[in-house]
Amino acid sequence: MPLHERQTVESRTDIDAEGLYDAPLDERLAAYFELPYDQIADLVPEWKLTTHVAPQTDNVELLPFVTNDLAVVRTPSGTEVPHSEVQAAVVDDFLRDDADAEDIDAETVRSAGATTPSETYVKPSSTDSVEQAWISDGTPVGASKTTPAAYRNRLQREPAQGDIGITVVCNDPEMLDETDIVDEVYGSRDGLSFDVDAHYDLSGAELRQTLAEPTDFLHYIGHIDDDGFQCRDGRVDAETLDHVGTGAFFLNACQSYDQGLALVEAGAIGGIVTFSEVINSQAVGVGRTLARLLNGGFPLQASLDVVRIDSDVAHQYGVVGDGGLSVVQAESGVAVLCEVESLDSDTYELAYNAYPTSRSGLGSLIIPDLPGNTEYFLSSQPLSKVNLSTQELRDFLALEQIPVIYDDTVYWDCEFLA
Repeated sequence: MPLHERQTVESRTDIDAEGLYDAPLDERLAAYFELPYDQIADLVPEWKLTTHVAPQTDNVELLPFVTNDLAVVRTPSGTEVPHSEVQAAVVDDFLRDDADAEDIDAETVRSAGATTPSETYVKPSSTDSVEQAWISDGTPVGASKTTPAAYRNRLQREPAQGDIGITVVCNDPEMLDETDIVDEVYGSRDGLSFDVDAHYDLSGAELRQTLAEPTDFLHYIGHIDDDGFQCRDGRVDAETLDHVGTGAFFLNACQSYDQGLALVEAGAIGGIVTFSEVINSQAVGVGRTLARLLNGGFPLQASLDVVRIDSDVAHQYGVVGDGGLSVVQAESGVAVLCEVESLDSDTYELAYNAYPTSRSGLGSLIIPDLPGNTEYFLSSQPLSKVNLSTQELRDFLALEQIPVIYDDTVYWDCEFLA
C-alpha cells in the first residue's frame, strides 16, 4: 500500500520498516526512538483528544473510559473567564454585524426570563489535540464538559436500527426561520434514510413526552431560562426528567448549558449548548451551519470548531457530554474540511483536512480523489497543499458535499469560484 507517511520516513531515514514489523516490541520501540524527532515531526498526526482530569477520588472510575478514548491525560489548567466577559461578548458581536446599540433591545433573544449564572468559566490551556475534554469544576470554553453519565450512556445506548431519527422542536413562532433551515438540511444526504419529526409550540406535557421518545438527535429552538424550557403553558426543567430518549442534542436557546447537562444526566450522550444569551438572528446563522456539519458526519466538538471560523458568536456555544459523538456517519468515513485560497484568476491552493471520528479514528487511511494522487494518507494528518485549476477544483468539490473555507467564510458549493 503506497502510504505517504511511510514512504516519506523511509526516504529520510535508513529505518527497516519491513524488517521491524515482526520484531519483538522492545526492539521495535528501541529502533523507533533512535530516529531524530525532527525527521518525522511534520508527519506525526494531530492527536484526537486531550482530557483534563481533576485528581480527585471520584474521577478514578472515569479513567478506563478516558484510556479507551486514547486521550492524552492532563491535570486541569487554564485561565478563568469572568461571566461578565462572556455576556458582554454577545453585545460586541451584535454590534460587529453593523447593528446599532438601540437595536439590541428590539432584537429577539432566546431567553424568556431571568437567567442566573452559577458556574465559573475557564479556558483550558492549549494543546496539540483536535479536541479537548474537561473533567473538573467550572464551565470549559473551547472544550467538552464531560461527566460520568455521558460515558455510561454511551456504553448503554444501542446502535440505531433503520432510519436515523431527527426530532426538531420549535416552541416560539418568531424563530420559525430556523426550522425552515433544518427542514432543508436534515435528511438531505444521498444514501441515508432519515425520519425527521417536527413539533411546534408544545405544552409542558407534550415536551416531556417528546423528550422521552427514542431519537438519534434533538434540535431544540426556543427559550430557556433558570426554570427550564419555555412551553406554551409553563416551563419544563430537565432536572426533573427521569429519562430522555435522544442520543445527541442541540439546544439553540439562551444559557442552555445547565439544561443540557441535565439531559446528559437523564440519558443523552452529548450535545451543543450555549453559555449566555444569544440574539435570534445570530443563533439562526449558527443553527444553519451546525445542522449542515452534523448532517455531514462531523462530531459535535469538531462542528463547533468549524463554525467558529466564520461566526463571531460561536464562542458562546459549547459541548456537554461526549464531544466526539457524531449523529451520522461521514460519507468518506472521516469528516473532511477543505481550505481554499486563490492564487490567480485560474489557480487555487487547496488544503485537505480530515477530522477523525468514532468510526474512523487515529490510524485510519484516506486516499483523496485529487488529480494525480495515488497515495494513501493518515486521516488526521493535514495533506500537503495542492494547486488546482478552477475546473479541477469544481470537479473535486462536486464529488461530495463538504464544507470549504474561503476568505474566512464557510461554503458548501462552488459559488465562491469565479
